[in-house]
Amino acid sequence: MTKKEFRDRIKKSKLILDGATGSNLQKRGMPVGVCPEEWIIENSEVLKQLQIEYIQAGSDVLYAPTFSGNRIKLEEYGLDDKLSEINTKLVEISKAAVDEGLTDEEKKAGREVYIAGDITMTGKQVYPVGPLMFEELVDIYKEQIRCIADAGIDFIVVETMMSLQECRAAVIAAKEVCELPIMVTLTFNEDGRTLYGTNPETAALVMTTLGVDAVGVNCSTGPDKMIEIVKTMTEYADIPIVAKPNAGLPKLEDGVTIYDMGPEEFAREMMPLVEAGADVVGGCCGTTPEHIRLLNELLIEKGYKDGGSFEKREGKVLRRALSTERNVLPIDLDGDFLIIGERINPTGKKALQAQLREGSLDMVCEMAESQEEFGASILDVNMGMNGIDEKEMMLKCVNELTLVSNLPLSIDSSHPSVVEAALRIYPGRALINSISLEPEKFEKLIPVARKYGAMFILLPLSEAGLPKDIDEKKEIIHTILERAYEFDLTKDDVVVDGLVATIGANRNAAKETMETISYCKNDIGVATACGLSNISFGLPERMFVNSSFMSIAISHGLTMAIANPSQDLLMHSMFAADLLMNKPESDTRYINRVTGRKLSVLSGDIDASQVTAQAGNTTSAADIDSDVPKDDKLFEAVVKGRSKKIEELVKEALDNGADAQSIIDKSLIPAITHVGKLFDKQIYYLPQLISSAETMELGIGVLEPVLAQNKDKEPLGTIVMATVEHDIHDIGKNLVVLMLKNYGYDVIDLGKDVPAETIIEAAKEHNADIIGLSALMTTTMMEMKKVVNLVKENNMDTLVIIGGAVITQGFADEIGADGYSEDAQNAVEVVGKLLAERDKNK
Repeated sequence: MTKKEFRDRIKKSKLILDGATGSNLQKRGMPVGVCPEEWIIENSEVLKQLQIEYIQAGSDVLYAPTFSGNRIKLEEYGLDDKLSEINTKLVEISKAAVDEGLTDEEKKAGREVYIAGDITMTGKQVYPVGPLMFEELVDIYKEQIRCIADAGIDFIVVETMMSLQECRAAVIAAKEVCELPIMVTLTFNEDGRTLYGTNPETAALVMTTLGVDAVGVNCSTGPDKMIEIVKTMTEYADIPIVAKPNAGLPKLEDGVTIYDMGPEEFAREMMPLVEAGADVVGGCCGTTPEHIRLLNELLIEKGYKDGGSFEKREGKVLRRALSTERNVLPIDLDGDFLIIGERINPTGKKALQAQLREGSLDMVCEMAESQEEFGASILDVNMGMNGIDEKEMMLKCVNELTLVSNLPLSIDSSHPSVVEAALRIYPGRALINSISLEPEKFEKLIPVARKYGAMFILLPLSEAGLPKDIDEKKEIIHTILERAYEFDLTKDDVVVDGLVATIGANRNAAKETMETISYCKNDIGVATACGLSNISFGLPERMFVNSSFMSIAISHGLTMAIANPSQDLLMHSMFAADLLMNKPESDTRYINRVTGRKLSVLSGDIDASQVTAQAGNTTSAADIDSDVPKDDKLFEAVVKGRSKKIEELVKEALDNGADAQSIIDKSLIPAITHVGKLFDKQIYYLPQLISSAETMELGIGVLEPVLAQNKDKEPLGTIVMATVEHDIHDIGKNLVVLMLKNYGYDVIDLGKDVPAETIIEAAKEHNADIIGLSALMTTTMMEMKKVVNLVKENNMDTLVIIGGAVITQGFADEIGADGYSEDAQNAVEVVGKLLAERDKNK
């Protein structure tokens, strides 16, 4: 199936997917805890019959049961050496189901049922959050995709994804292995974000610009809770939107996990999803062939089956935008003026150069944080200098900045290989600075921008140098644009540099730039940018020239400028210009800016270059609580996840006479508590929480030998942690272990896939105060009840708390657990509360 055929098929009518596989196979005899792929091969008739029933119910697509067929997942069962054989056989079973499931009449009539090769997350976190390097993950996906593509699938579906970076790895792998259509669906929590903090608009933007053929949501919730996610995605994606919800929410009934939405209700609740813009629909956990049959019938009855709605959005969605892994930055030609922070560039910065030669990124991180605080919207990153490997340092810098900053990046290098390497690992949508008509950049970087979904700054220079006049400048702009269009890029993917000359050498420099800006905005409809420093080169009191130039440029339609946001005169002028141009909410923004950062320029001997940002009323991670220490380097290191600095800082504190326990009580614990508050307020997300927790763990590692020498403090309590039997997921559990250890609990981590009896034995052996249980799958959550029952049967005083993606407070109450935790930070609070109540009642 080609990409065009995929689009044409959905233009013709809605594409009906199948429903759940795992839960239905368990009803038909698949035991909990086995390798599903191996069991299906050994019991192929069971899977084939289920898929035939989906065909008879109206499914246009069967998901080949290759969901966990990647090397890492198969290693859990010792089957990684059979990866090719397993994936090939699984696709063959689905192909046989299609052949047997279609009647002769249907075959003659031309009914087609497609096979989607199904891939998902590996269970290992990607660097810098986890140990798995991005390129290794791409190779893992390539290995599986080659197998299923060779086996004859029609397209690839990447599903149940919680990490946008893992989505990117799978898509890049697919694009480099084959030319099949790619469909990506993510799983969102109740807060509208994935586990790693990505919101629907970011997922839609990044996947669409990366070149997938359909994007959407699966699992997560029932259809009624999915509507807003689908609506949001339609604003950013002009490709088909996928909705594959669960049959409502899981609940316990007679000791069995069931879903609360029957086929009729499911079909009814799916209609608003189609009305919201979903063109590809099906069912996930808890759905059956009957759910799909009634969905298909109701679509036909309501007249919703014919035609895809995505065509109506072509050219109308928001594409002119950058993003991090978690948030989108729209770029509006008539919206807020944006600053690209220019400071992360070693040119002329000896201190930064010295740090980079030593491999340190401390100053880079400080520059990123300060520029964000001072009002930058984008961070330009340039690592060009002698004495270092520019590509290696750029990659380190990109990885580090994805953790410490909430701003999208502009990748700035004169070497296309460096730009491509950075774009490949960047987990959002970045900006390339820049592409000119110079052959090296023109030929290499436009395809790179298309491949990785980046925007780029168009620099109207040619091999001959600066254009001699405005006509030549326009010619260069159009030449580069036409080349970009050949690669399916649009004008919304481009930002034209106004190319500022020096006013001292060319009295018309400013006017020529204004003409370029006006032409680009009004005649072509593209965003514009410019650097500010050139215009005033060689003049005294340059800040006044730069600020005035920028204000005039904004009035002509300039979209963004590359500048130092710590210069308050410049930034105040920017906000004032937006106010005078009557941009939306510019009055409030101006008042908040200038009252928060008071600036006085008086007559007399004042060096305008020194009129830079002073401390003011800005909100940052350190300002959420008034009691946050301002000069505690240990506190700051944990909050900002400075894992490379924490050990040195702790040793320094000990050398200066600080007490080890005092360091924990006064710096480290308050810091991780503060991180928890940022997480609760959705200022921090899972990557920052993990980074801070691991940083604290390193700090405690330095202190442990000292504490052991004079151990006078008992642990707060003993906790046995485990992922329940038959469940091989442990990301959430590992974070809970890390957080509890950091707070001073003695934690015995039994790992994953742990039998209930083993958990009870460990609790007895260690005289545990609490047993903590994790489960990610509905098929394993009942193992928690087994542990709770064994605790009661053994008359143990141990309390049991549970958590995991499919777990709810209601389920905890039903099985008799003592507590429920929704995330790692909440686990610390629940444990503390339970132990305090127990001690109070003794």
